Amino acid sequence: MSRLRVIHSGELATAQIDQELWMKVDESKMEEEDRAIFFKRKEAVDLYVANQKSLNEIYEMTGLNRINLFRLYNRCIAYDPHGVPWGYRGLIPNKKLKKYELNPLSNKFNESRKTGEFELLLDKYPAIRDEIVNLFFGRKMLAEPVMRPKYIHKKFVDKCREVGISRSDYPFNTSHLGYRALCRYLERLRDTHFGKASSRYGKEAEQKAKNSGIGQLNYPQTITPYQHVEFDGHRLDGIFVIKVTTNQGDEAILTLDRLWFLSFIDRATDTVIGRPHICINKEYNASDVMIAAKKAIMPVTKLKLTIPGMSYQPTGGYPSERFPEFEWAVWDVVHFDNAKAHLATMVRERFRNLIGCTTCLGAVDRPMRRPHIERFHQTLTTSSIQRLVNTTGSHPNDPRRLDPEGMAIRYEMTHEHLEEILDVVVANYNGSPHGSYFYNSPLEVLEQRVSKGMIPRVLQENKRSEFTFTQVEQPRTIRGNIRTGKRPYIEYMGVEYRNDLLAQSTHLINTKVTVHVNVDDLRTIRIYLPDGSEFGELVAAGKWSLTSHSLQMRKAINMLKAKRLIHFTQWDDPIFVYHEYLLSQTKHKKKVTANKIAKVQQVIRKSNEEEGKPRSEELVKQHEEINGLDKAREQQEKLKKVQSTTSARKFKTIIL
Repeated sequence: MSRLRVIHSGELATAQIDQELWMKVDESKMEEEDRAIFFKRKEAVDLYVANQKSLNEIYEMTGLNRINLFRLYNRCIAYDPHGVPWGYRGLIPNKKLKKYELNPLSNKFNESRKTGEFELLLDKYPAIRDEIVNLFFGRKMLAEPVMRPKYIHKKFVDKCREVGISRSDYPFNTSHLGYRALCRYLERLRDTHFGKASSRYGKEAEQKAKNSGIGQLNYPQTITPYQHVEFDGHRLDGIFVIKVTTNQGDEAILTLDRLWFLSFIDRATDTVIGRPHICINKEYNASDVMIAAKKAIMPVTKLKLTIPGMSYQPTGGYPSERFPEFEWAVWDVVHFDNAKAHLATMVRERFRNLIGCTTCLGAVDRPMRRPHIERFHQTLTTSSIQRLVNTTGSHPNDPRRLDPEGMAIRYEMTHEHLEEILDVVVANYNGSPHGSYFYNSPLEVLEQRVSKGMIPRVLQENKRSEFTFTQVEQPRTIRGNIRTGKRPYIEYMGVEYRNDLLAQSTHLINTKVTVHVNVDDLRTIRIYLPDGSEFGELVAAGKWSLTSHSLQMRKAINMLKAKRLIHFTQWDDPIFVYHEYLLSQTKHKKKVTANKIAKVQQVIRKSNEEEGKPRSEELVKQHEEINGLDKAREQQEKLKKVQSTTSARKFKTIIL
């Protein structure tokens, strides 16, 4: 066979033929003797491939005969275990290109040596190989999740007996029953199947091994602010409390279940967008996601701090606070994980129709797909929450975990204090230098991008209402009956809604309409007729219209009322009745009840802050009517007392 046919055979790939694509060798790492041998081999192969010298001439120049030259060339064009030609690496002296395989039929076979016996055993009995692999990767349901090598060895020996291996054969004819060979095989399994083997070292290691470090990023680097943002919720590693007044008039301090921290971060600048939202509920829901979005879009003003010694850094703040271009700014793409709250219809519909952005749902259990928000939450935790005396630490045995509940009660660390702490921490984070941006702060990077004309979209003025962020659309039918005198109304979640215009529109009875509901405040709803025209705002009947309350709270009250655990009349505010009930339950379910009490107190405080602020006309009318009825009822009760007193005096006079 001629050299040309060997070199340019059609069976060879370009990577095998082209020497420029061969893997190189650093000759300086070799011993002097091996380096001389390598250079001779390399010179011979290069001359052979160049086809400028005959085989005899190559032999005279390098000392390599025809057989050795062909052998070395075949080593160069052979593939390594990763599918890459060995190239010049195949010319390194004493380098093994293939793993050892025992051949019992060979003349060189030595019965006293056991090298290769283990691999030969696995090839002869595939059931043993499958048993080892399944035990190592935890595939067998009855096996330990992470089985140690010595226990795998016991199962290996049992399997060898099961398949009928005699006591005189391998592995029973060795002193350790093949234990060392098994350990070496397990190490090769670990190195070959890195992703699967990483599960033996915990879920976090498995996630990183399977979803990072291979391939390329599936998205280009983002430099335009608000083009891509990331969102996630983080459960805070700390215990906080609320102060309540019990039904007996005593003050008490209750510990809250761990709270949630919800935030948005810009991928291009690592700037936290807007004031984050702290969720008091045990789990955050779709309404909390939209409240966080509202806080991220609306202009931010600094809080009035009540904690002594706490202050904002002059360089810190939020984008909408520092730059007018970012007031009511919105993003193009938001990256979520697959939490249930993120998959809610309200979230997807509001982000699409209100904000006008695309939602990108990441894969389950892959936080590395949202590295910016995950890294921020880690920084937030280590730089603030885990430094407090009430921290729960990163794990149960964390030395920083020193009676977090006791510390929270002792120092009365309320969730109102938490809001101030986190607001200052986040604002200062935006103004702190980041090494990834050459020690510019996120706000400084944002300022540079703005100066280059990278200005984001802003929300349309007709959509800048708090109502629109937590709004859902529901089909409803206008009810009423002229025969019984029941004027037209709409029922939503067990409460009737009406206004003066609807009460006079008898012709709309049984008409199917669309109801726009603010799930964060159910005091009012808006209805739209089948042709799309707005009919007006309806107000909840009775004292349901006094205190703002969420859909979740309405459901809880209705459930307690259905179970006859609470009762209220038309003269009672259901929210306050619910609050009194929760206070009575603090002895039984402290943490769960404490979170609910904190949520109700937050709602009541919000309603008190709204006093004096402009409200809708229909809501004002309803409140005036309720106040008038309350005054009339009070006068009637006073009159009854006077009449009863007069009757008692007359009765006493008659007796005398």
